[in-house]
Amino acid sequence: MIRIASIQNLPDINSMVQDSIKLMNERGNYQWDSTYPLPTHYEEDFNKHELYVYEKGRSIVAAVTVSEDEHSEYPEISWSKTAKAITIKRLVVSPHVRGEGIADTLFKFAEQVALEKYLYYIKTDTFSKNSSAQKLFARFNYNFVEKRYVEEKNDSILYYEKFL
Repeated sequence: MIRIASIQNLPDINSMVQDSIKLMNERGNYQWDSTYPLPTHYEEDFNKHELYVYEKGRSIVAAVTVSEDEHSEYPEISWSKTAKAITIKRLVVSPHVRGEGIADTLFKFAEQVALEKYLYYIKTDTFSKNSSAQKLFARFNYNFVEKRYVEEKNDSILYYEKFL
């Protein structure tokens, strides 16, 4: 079940993030680390009512932010449109339940949220070494927009969009 997050969910989300950082880093993907995402990012998302959790039984096993606010560099990206969009951010799935289709369910949910808000444009991004996210974007027919190198990460961010 997907629902809006409660304040009590933040420790579980932060724990999932730490587990995911460890797994990502072990696989050579340093997109997430001790500087991002921080608990304060999820707290801000919660305060804006943009943070959603996926419950399996009585456990929180995933979270996603579905926001009308873009990342700070988005205005510099060569998007196809200048229209207002939904941005999917900070998707985290517990390593213990990966491969069960939860990320797909959250992406479908984000598209539903966009449609309910009469926004027919979605933006998102990931790093080049995050093959799982890239496969997710491909499954949902997101179009690649641009690649930007991030020196401090020694990697590139890949930007994607989709029109509903």
